[in-house]
Amino acid sequence: MTKDLQTKGLTRRKMLATTAGAVAASSMLGAPLYGAGKKKLRYIAFINRNTVWGKPYDFLADEVARMSNGELEIEYAGGSDVIGGFDAPEAIANGVFDMSHSANSYFAGAMPSSISLASGNASADALKSSGVLDAYADILMQQRGVKMLGMPLSGVGYVLQVRGNPGELSYFKGKKIRSIPLYDPILEALGATPVTTSPSEAYTAMERGVVDGLGWPDIGLLDFKFYEQAKFVMLPDFYQLRTVTLINPNSFSGLPAELQTVLTEASASADAIGAKWAKEKRDAEHAEMEAAGVEFVSLSDAEGAQFRALTEEKLWDKVNSIAPEDAARLKPLYDAAASA
Repeated sequence: MTKDLQTKGLTRRKMLATTAGAVAASSMLGAPLYGAGKKKLRYIAFINRNTVWGKPYDFLADEVARMSNGELEIEYAGGSDVIGGFDAPEAIANGVFDMSHSANSYFAGAMPSSISLASGNASADALKSSGVLDAYADILMQQRGVKMLGMPLSGVGYVLQVRGNPGELSYFKGKKIRSIPLYDPILEALGATPVTTSPSEAYTAMERGVVDGLGWPDIGLLDFKFYEQAKFVMLPDFYQLRTVTLINPNSFSGLPAELQTVLTEASASADAIGAKWAKEKRDAEHAEMEAAGVEFVSLSDAEGAQFRALTEEKLWDKVNSIAPEDAARLKPLYDAAASA
């Protein structure tokens, strides 16, 4: 904020309040709010829209349309049917598309410390206040060349869904489990063999016996009908699901300043909607899965605590080994968020 604005008493809060009032008044009058002409941003998702991973698009597109009075449109350009989830972040960096919903592991090749975003169970507010999100976004910009706009899904963990009863951690020894970089160190520590497949190939991999189960966020398990091949889910869950909205920095800076503000605020609003929705969706899915014969199996208290400690240890061992400078910067911030 400039000194002139401060002198005139136009604080950021007042500016946003004024903007919100202008949006409402403009909506009633049916008049353009900013007069810069309609702008459009093309958006892709890392998995198809008819899954839970497509839902954040709806939240963001609706909030942007509402807050911009229709002057900014987020156009859905496709999901993994258009471009593979692992390729989507590069497409955003290169300007092939403007925006993307992505999982942190899907850009780990360009930003090895990206997997740290799953660490701990701190709230989104705690991550923001401790500086985690700013530091993470800065590293992402430096290493991947994309801007982190928001965190559209958060607040639920990850689980392992398998064919056999995982009542003890020893179950995993010798098993082949569908994985991504986020899970690899855990599975290896348990004596399992990680197998990488795209999300769309995970069901087929189980059906053909290529894998004995999979790691997956504790949401969206129903979309792919994994319960038809794997009837057991191990508890407790681990890590935290925190996906990201990426935007090409030139696409963002190319918007009028007013629409940049709208997009930023609409993203924050959509993130809050998405976090609430994710928890409600998880609970509803658990009920449906149990009705379909899935059993949620809890480890003993001792093994459950051991398992969660192992997940954090292996996560940070991995980040330290592949991105020591990033780990040194990020780990204290995550610790501060956890103790907030």
